[in-house]
Amino acid sequence: MPDPVLYVAGDVHHDGSDDGFAHWLDALAARPPARLVILGDLVEWWVDDGGSSARHEPVLARLRALRARGWTVEVVRGNREQVAGRAFEVACGCRLRWPRLDVVLGGRVVRIVHGDRLVHDPGYRAWAALSRSFFFQAWQRLHPAVLQEMVAGVLRRTSRGNRPQQAGRRRIFLDPRRVRAAARGADVLLAGHIHESWRRNVGGVDLILVGHWPPGRGHWVEGFADGRLERRSGPT
Repeated sequence: MPDPVLYVAGDVHHDGSDDGFAHWLDALAARPPARLVILGDLVEWWVDDGGSSARHEPVLARLRALRARGWTVEVVRGNREQVAGRAFEVACGCRLRWPRLDVVLGGRVVRIVHGDRLVHDPGYRAWAALSRSFFFQAWQRLHPAVLQEMVAGVLRRTSRGNRPQQAGRRRIFLDPRRVRAAARGADVLLAGHIHESWRRNVGGVDLILVGHWPPGRGHWVEGFADGRLERRSGPT
């Protein structure tokens, strides 16, 4: 069986530990070099400076090591990396993409997005605009990292996209119109943000939700040169 040429993961929300996603990256390092795309929310990155990387070094160092081994490493900016820039790229040895990344597999266009723009959430959109502003960034720099992490935890727990789905109920905030707009010109759309793993037709779009990395388990997608995309999950 041929090796994957593309790996897509996201919504790691790395907590600073040296396990889980970090171990998965170790497993990738033993495979032939390929393309790794992280579709956002890898870490909490509130200020784009070197100090933001220290807590997440177990993961960032492994990403740099993959790059050194010949891997292509890219990150589609998520809502936890709203302000990420050059310092983030240096810290993880990656290239930032936003708001999307198109990859061609077997003649098919695979579009990778974070997924926050696929939902109807006016409150989040207002918050995203605020967090990218110059004044908010200046205010953030005045506060210690521990306070920033506390704020991040509150935001993560109250995010509509992170609320568990109730049995028998559809996620009504996933907007088919936004899904169609995001997928225009592509054959399949890969997204995260919602912390679920499935593949369905939404508004006429072949949509794959990649899944997240809860404690002890991970979800990702592997892509092959012939255009196949396969969802994977396993213990970490």
